[in-house]
Amino acid sequence: MAKYKVTQTLKQTVIQEFWEEFDTSDQENWNRLLENAAECSDDDEIEEFPLDAPEDPELWLILYKYLYYGEYKNQNEDYWLSDIKGFTEYDFSIKEVE
Repeated sequence: MAKYKVTQTLKQTVIQEFWEEFDTSDQENWNRLLENAAECSDDDEIEEFPLDAPEDPELWLILYKYLYYGEYKNQNEDYWLSDIKGFTEYDFSIKEVE
Protein backbone atom coordinates (compact mmCIF):
# COMPACT_ATOMS: atom_id res chain seq x y z
CA MET A 1 0.00 0.00 0.00
CA ALA A 2 1.33 3.47 -0.88
CA LYS A 3 2.39 5.90 1.86
CA TYR A 4 1.95 9.65 1.61
CA LYS A 5 3.26 12.67 3.42
CA VAL A 6 1.11 15.77 3.87
CA THR A 7 2.84 19.07 4.61
CA GLN A 8 1.29 22.33 5.74
CA THR A 9 3.49 25.42 5.40
CA LEU A 10 2.65 28.74 7.02
CA LYS A 11 4.12 31.90 5.50
CA GLN A 12 3.94 34.93 7.73
CA THR A 13 5.51 38.35 7.53
CA VAL A 14 7.55 39.88 10.32
CA ILE A 15 9.15 43.29 10.27
CA GLN A 16 12.38 43.55 12.20
CA GLU A 17 14.10 46.86 12.85
CA PHE A 18 17.72 47.19 13.84
CA TRP A 19 19.17 50.61 14.53
CA GLU A 20 22.03 52.77 15.67
CA GLU A 21 22.31 56.34 16.80
CA PHE A 22 25.48 58.18 15.90
CA ASP A 23 27.15 61.56 16.18
CA THR A 24 28.93 62.64 13.00
CA SER A 25 31.78 64.06 15.08
CA ASP A 26 32.52 60.72 16.81
CA GLN A 27 35.82 59.66 15.25
CA GLU A 28 36.04 56.37 17.22
CA ASN A 29 32.61 55.31 16.01
CA TRP A 30 33.54 56.24 12.42
CA ASN A 31 36.72 54.15 12.65
CA ARG A 32 34.72 51.15 13.93
CA LEU A 33 32.15 51.61 11.19
CA LEU A 34 34.84 51.76 8.50
CA GLU A 35 36.42 48.59 9.88
CA ASN A 36 33.12 46.68 10.13
CA ALA A 37 32.00 47.78 6.67
CA ALA A 38 35.36 46.72 5.23
CA GLU A 39 34.75 43.18 6.52
CA CYS A 40 31.45 43.06 4.62
CA SER A 41 32.54 44.64 1.32
CA ASP A 42 35.32 44.94 -1.20
CA ASP A 43 38.28 46.89 0.10
CA ASP A 44 38.19 49.11 -2.99
CA GLU A 45 34.75 50.39 -2.05
CA ILE A 46 35.75 51.40 1.47
CA GLU A 47 38.96 53.10 0.35
CA GLU A 48 36.81 55.82 -1.22
CA PHE A 49 35.55 56.98 2.20
CA PRO A 50 37.34 59.68 4.21
CA LEU A 51 39.46 58.67 7.20
CA ASP A 52 38.15 61.62 9.22
CA ALA A 53 34.57 61.32 10.44
CA PRO A 54 32.43 63.19 7.89
CA GLU A 55 29.65 65.60 8.82
CA ASP A 56 27.48 64.22 6.00
CA PRO A 57 25.15 61.58 7.54
CA GLU A 58 24.56 60.09 4.08
CA LEU A 59 28.15 58.81 4.06
CA TRP A 60 27.50 57.11 7.38
CA LEU A 61 24.31 55.59 6.00
CA ILE A 62 26.17 54.10 3.03
CA LEU A 63 28.56 52.32 5.39
CA TYR A 64 25.76 51.14 7.68
CA LYS A 65 24.15 49.51 4.65
CA TYR A 66 27.16 47.19 4.36
CA LEU A 67 26.66 45.80 7.86
CA TYR A 68 24.91 42.56 8.65
CA TYR A 69 21.80 43.30 10.74
CA GLY A 70 23.26 41.48 13.73
CA GLU A 71 26.01 44.10 13.95
CA TYR A 72 23.57 46.84 14.92
CA LYS A 73 23.51 47.49 18.67
CA ASN A 74 19.74 47.99 18.98
CA GLN A 75 16.66 46.08 17.88
CA ASN A 76 13.00 46.93 18.20
CA GLU A 77 10.49 44.24 19.12
CA ASP A 78 9.47 42.08 16.15
CA TYR A 79 6.32 43.30 14.41
CA TRP A 80 4.27 40.37 13.14
CA LEU A 81 1.72 41.40 10.53
CA SER A 82 -0.34 38.30 11.24
CA ASP A 83 -0.83 39.57 14.81
CA ILE A 84 -2.58 42.70 13.55
CA LYS A 85 -5.02 40.87 11.33
CA GLY A 86 -2.48 40.77 8.56
CA PHE A 87 -2.28 37.70 6.45
CA THR A 88 -0.95 34.22 6.83
CA GLU A 89 -0.52 32.24 3.66
CA TYR A 90 -1.20 28.54 3.95
CA ASP A 91 0.29 26.08 1.52
CA PHE A 92 -0.46 22.38 1.45
CA SER A 93 1.26 19.63 -0.46
CA ILE A 94 1.14 15.89 -0.67
CA LYS A 95 3.69 13.52 -2.07
CA GLU A 96 4.17 9.83 -2.16
CA VAL A 97 6.83 8.52 0.20
CA GLU A 98 8.97 5.58 -0.81
